Amino acid sequence: MRHAVSPRSARARLVFASASALAFLLGGCTTRDRLNPLDPKNSQTGGGLVGFNAIAADRVVELRWPALLIEGVLGYRVQRWTPGGAPADLGTADYGPDAVAAEDTTVGNGTTYVYRLIVHLTNGDSAVSPPDTATPGTRQILAIQAGAPALLRLSPDARDLLFARPAHESYLDMEMDRKTGVVWLSSETDGLVLRKNVDGATLGTAIELADPTDISVSSNRGVGWVVSPQDSTVYSYAADVNNPFPQRTISGVGHPRVVEAGTNDASVWVGNEEGTVYRFRAQDLALRNVWTLVSGEVRAIALDEGTGGAWVATRIADGGSLDYLNPSDSSSTLIKSDLLNPVDLAVDPVSGDVWVSERGTPHFGAGRLSLIARSGTTLAYVTGIEPYGIDVDTLDRSCWVSELRSNRILEIDRSGATVRASPVLDTPYAVRIAVP
Repeated sequence: MRHAVSPRSARARLVFASASALAFLLGGCTTRDRLNPLDPKNSQTGGGLVGFNAIAADRVVELRWPALLIEGVLGYRVQRWTPGGAPADLGTADYGPDAVAAEDTTVGNGTTYVYRLIVHLTNGDSAVSPPDTATPGTRQILAIQAGAPALLRLSPDARDLLFARPAHESYLDMEMDRKTGVVWLSSETDGLVLRKNVDGATLGTAIELADPTDISVSSNRGVGWVVSPQDSTVYSYAADVNNPFPQRTISGVGHPRVVEAGTNDASVWVGNEEGTVYRFRAQDLALRNVWTLVSGEVRAIALDEGTGGAWVATRIADGGSLDYLNPSDSSSTLIKSDLLNPVDLAVDPVSGDVWVSERGTPHFGAGRLSLIARSGTTLAYVTGIEPYGIDVDTLDRSCWVSELRSNRILEIDRSGATVRASPVLDTPYAVRIAVP
């Protein structure tokens, strides 16, 4: 839109033009210098190199930086060190003036490295970037977010977002076959279950299903189980991604809400809105156990495959309870009855301890993440957060949590300390960790 200009006399226009010309002659060089990103008085860069990024991968760190659009760039040099050490040149020669990327293949997985970029200029000057840190490894971190619906993948140290694959709508659930790396995603409104690889590419044929919600995958057999509340049925699908047809069904379980399939223990557990938990033998879907819990609808089930038991979280209103179910004698043990809006569970496969994600009142940051032993003892906890979906890391037995207050994916160790944090994301609500 054009803006009207007030009328001026010819004299006023001449004076204004003359003043403008004088300002240009006297200050033009200063204005031009401030556009130089290496000018210490540049308001955006402060005279340093910006945009340098060290990205962790498997036994390699990728180094990236934006092109420096000024004259007189002689070349770039990268320096590396470990925390507490002294910077040392990476390689023996500068990268050329047109370089914007490099790789460091002399790294070891699990070691943290610090990098910085130095630009050398033809006039003898140089400038240095702020340091950036990377910890290479094999860990695969996938997440889903709701703000701008997408499947995300983070670097092994969670410091960088590798990609965001947009989705038509927010996925309702995500599960991962740790053996094959196939990621299962339920798209409720579209009536689809999609299968993707860890690079985000869609595999095979989409599964068409009315109102798909909760998903579980048996990583030994690759069989996927999907809840359809509209059908009041749980469907199973083969590991063949080109086969979109159900193999078997579980019905007659009220209004199913949660399904959990064993990997070592060949069983399938179903929890419903009425507070009942069913355990089936996976081979022939023979019903083996039934528990009727009086503490509300089933919100999450996590299998303790070391004993064959299961942890179950139920919810009434904004509260909830944690029970331990033992199939050997069909007993149930109430572990905690003061949960704050429980949303997810994840079991430490070594100890059988369970991580409990309690969101609390939404948008208040008044939730809790707890680590609870089979005995019922609380081993660690974190408060002042709003946790949602969680997963256990088999490398170090830590818990990865999608945290809605900070909009980050956090790694919490068994003492309750935050070890790592992702960049700010757009409402992340589920995370899955795999170590090939």
